[in-house]
This record gives sequence, C-alpha cells and structure tokens, in this order.
Amino acid sequence: MAETTGKQASKAKSRKSVRVETGPIEADHIVELEGFTPEEVARLMRVRRKIAIGEYTDVTPEHRKLLFVQWLIDHDRLMS
Repeated sequence: MAETTGKQASKAKSRKSVRVETGPIEADHIVELEGFTPEEVARLMRVRRKIAIGEYTDVTPEHRKLLFVQWLIDHDRLMS
C-alpha cells in the first residue's frame, strides 16, 4: 500500500464537493463539482464565462474565412 506524504494528504483533504450557482449561462442551475477546490472552481467558471462571451473559441481565422466563402456562395455572390 502506498503511503502519502503530509502535503499529499492535506491536498486530498482539501478536495471536496463544491456547489456553484451558475449565472444566466444555465438559467440559475446549481452545479455540484466534486473533487475540485474552490480555487479550481473559480478558474473553471472564469474560463466558462470567457467561452460564453466568445473570448475563447476553437474557430480559427481560416475557418472563419471558409464560412464567409460559404456564405458568398449561398447568396450567389460567388460562383463555385
């Protein structure tokens, strides 16, 4: 059986269930995040807000250009 050091044991004890009230993103649902510290939950919620406002996205500039070209084709502004 593996022994844990004092630092690992205290870190394991600090991890607990955290209840988070999400804002307008999920219509005021309460989400329970087990295994996350309050600091980790705060970081996750910051990232979630940034995704919601479009600051973080997986759409690349090349993809945006392709979407625009598709729009041009769909609206007879460009022939394929």
